[in-house]
Amino acid sequence: MFKPLKWAAVALPVICILFACGCGMQASHPNQINSFDGATYDSLLMGHDALASLRTNVSASYPAYTPVFNQACAAYSVVYASYSTFRGRPTTQAEVAVAIANLAVAIVVLENALQTGLHPSAKDVIGIRAHAKRLHAFANEKGISVSDILTELEIAAAVARTIPQASPEAGLAQIVIASTNAALAAQAAAAGQPIDLALLQPVPPVH
Repeated sequence: MFKPLKWAAVALPVICILFACGCGMQASHPNQINSFDGATYDSLLMGHDALASLRTNVSASYPAYTPVFNQACAAYSVVYASYSTFRGRPTTQAEVAVAIANLAVAIVVLENALQTGLHPSAKDVIGIRAHAKRLHAFANEKGISVSDILTELEIAAAVARTIPQASPEAGLAQIVIASTNAALAAQAAAAGQPIDLALLQPVPPVH
């Protein structure tokens, strides 16, 4: 059995990713191959920070989530390897897109596991998912398909924001906001800077 989600707010420190990738906030990198390259790098950079933040909590206090977390880490590792190849051989862009789609599935599974313990208002979840769907549609119109991989993360973070301040989870809900700000700060720091694969090294699984 999973523990009640008193730590869900820590788990997914990624929000506003669709704005960053799809709404004109994404700055190009001087060594990016094309817009897909730059958007993928920014998405993986924040995804890396999300998994790295979550790993400490799973390893130390919530081992029941180890399998679903490790699945996400494994999917991320595949994307990293595929993206690394793409950087030297741009003709493999389609392979990167497939790896990203598989990562999206792993992230959906992870987010669903977290949301199960949160017990948010069904009305709030419906509204958040409808908003995320609109953002996702807008991003696709702009040709930013990589937004797929973090749509569920944005939903999870938004759901955490609905937790009442008087609830036992309120303190940790604030942590996700702080963690999100940290992830966005990392992306902002990378804006306009050369793509650096060293910042995307796969997060080790929990043993």
